[in-house]
Amino acid sequence: MSQVIEAEYDEFLKDIEEKLQKIDPALAMQAMYYERKFTDVEPHGEIAVQYRKGTDLDAKKFVLGRRYGFEIAARNRELALVGLMTLGTIYEISKDPEVEKITGTVSCASY
Repeated sequence: MSQVIEAEYDEFLKDIEEKLQKIDPALAMQAMYYERKFTDVEPHGEIAVQYRKGTDLDAKKFVLGRRYGFEIAARNRELALVGLMTLGTIYEISKDPEVEKITGTVSCASY
């Protein structure tokens, strides 16, 4: 029985990875879980957005800060974003062609 469930779980993760492409499946599942469990407030996310080499991080930082109001720090080819966010928000960020991948965590804490 355990092997059947594990196989289905692996298939589920593969499906999420194919659909969301640049978003870590574990991050996507956390966001979906907290969005459904606590419907009256957006989850609190701490995500790392990795960009292609040569991307102007200052420009990305400005746009994301204005659009979403995140706290943002830059390092190497990556922006660390902190704030209230849904999976929809994370997905919108991932649609930027210069984004390579998004990882991080989401929790129910909203501070």
